[in-house]
Amino acid sequence: MKVLAIDAGATKVSGAIVDKINKDTFNLDEAAIEIQYRDHPNFNASFTRTNLKDQYQNIKISDLEIQQGNVYMDCIIDLIKHFTSKAPLKIGIATAGIKDMNNRGITIMANGPRMPEYLNYIESKINQSVYPLESDANMCVWGEEYALDGSLRNINNAYYLGGGTGTADGLKLKRKLIPFDQISSWIAKTIELKTSNGESLESYTSMSGINKLINRLTSHDIGKIISELLFERISTIYSGWNNQYQINRSIISTHPYMNILLDQIIIGQRLSIFLQSKIGNNIYNYIVSGLKDQCSKANPIVKAHFIKDENLITKRILLSKLREAPILGMGAKIWMENC
Repeated sequence: MKVLAIDAGATKVSGAIVDKINKDTFNLDEAAIEIQYRDHPNFNASFTRTNLKDQYQNIKISDLEIQQGNVYMDCIIDLIKHFTSKAPLKIGIATAGIKDMNNRGITIMANGPRMPEYLNYIESKINQSVYPLESDANMCVWGEEYALDGSLRNINNAYYLGGGTGTADGLKLKRKLIPFDQISSWIAKTIELKTSNGESLESYTSMSGINKLINRLTSHDIGKIISELLFERISTIYSGWNNQYQINRSIISTHPYMNILLDQIIIGQRLSIFLQSKIGNNIYNYIVSGLKDQCSKANPIVKAHFIKDENLITKRILLSKLREAPILGMGAKIWMENC
């Protein structure tokens, strides 16, 4: 069996053949292939996505939005054809956006066009069925769990924060991967949270947001906000939600995983790469110092777990180098469902 896994992002699509090493370990056959949407002749550089409020009210999709969506899907088709010309494949796509009930179309998209006919359109062009769409955030976590060099392997409890055009949240608790959509009653995605002055937390954790913030805020300001988000994850998992942020819905303050301490905080995707750069390293240092300061004032058990010794906090934060995490996660899921 050959598995083609695709990561359909906001600016590009990338994919690779994913090989099975053993029942819970997977790797890329060779380097991923990338296609930039902007290189398509019909790409509209002036396109702006429909207001999210209007999307939730199911406002009609305009001709311009349809055209831009077709560009995205045509790029995916070009990528698939590159691989299917060599051998028959099982194909899966990880992508952002809210899907329809059957996970075949994208009905709400924060960073691009809506594409309700997503899989219908793609399958009609390649004459082959494709697996139901998967969340790119969930597949990032799967990649970190099942890739040969994944950061979640052999970890009991961890929070994953992936930053690209948007933000991916993931959890592994009691050695099980838990999608945020399944636990929304007691914890919120980063994209839902706002600071006291109404700023979206995703502005501080996505590279599209950070690239704008660094022109008007200091590294300290950005790092401090990210550290506060990470501490909210620690405290919400350990002792329950405590209204740390503004959010447009209710969250309960108890859950089945209370009293769990995170062994690892994993930062991935482009955010991880940025934090390892010269400019980003300053922000990373403020993330560490900010989190250390907050843990020093926390419950004694939390305090001891994170800052028992001078360097413990840096061991708890891991900057993942697994850029292909969503591809590997998507491939792993297909392999595991067919074994």
